[in-house]
Amino acid sequence: MGIPGGGEISAALRGLAFVLRGDPRALHCYDLTADGFWRSFVLPLVAMALYFLLQQPTEMELAGWEGNEIGFGLVLAGQYLSTWIAYLACVLLLVRGFQLQGSYPAFVILYNWAQGITLAATLPVLAASQWDLLPPGALEGWHFALLVVWLYIVAQIARLALGAGLAAAMAAASLDLAVTILLHRLFSLLG
Repeated sequence: MGIPGGGEISAALRGLAFVLRGDPRALHCYDLTADGFWRSFVLPLVAMALYFLLQQPTEMELAGWEGNEIGFGLVLAGQYLSTWIAYLACVLLLVRGFQLQGSYPAFVILYNWAQGITLAATLPVLAASQWDLLPPGALEGWHFALLVVWLYIVAQIARLALGAGLAAAMAAASLDLAVTILLHRLFSLLG
């Protein structure tokens, strides 16, 4: 497994544009091999690390973790990774339950790339917010808009990669939101 190159990242961006349109050509933009499967995890992990570095000062104060950057970073990373893994496991059950004949590995690849790209798109907004270049509340508005787009993306990925009908695609998107909310609440109870 290597690091994705510029060509692969550019193809993934093109693929995401096809996903947004519901165009099956999206699948041709990604490396659907076993190596491509594992490489699809790299961008979301890098984007996650940068996101937490930018978010950490504000969130640490709100959560009462001042002075414990490493502990706070580990909790955030654990929450993110747990949500990611739990969701992909739930989708595997959904695929079996709905007897979808599509490709689960293709779903994971498209999901991972889309997640990495949308997280990376948040980084400039987060940085501008941290440096007080945006008005208060701008980041929350961006997160809400991105959530709506993200749920649409997940539904489209389910349709394209899994061959899901509208109900199963909506279930895949709703499941993403439900798993995220559930695990965030669980982590907040533990914190």
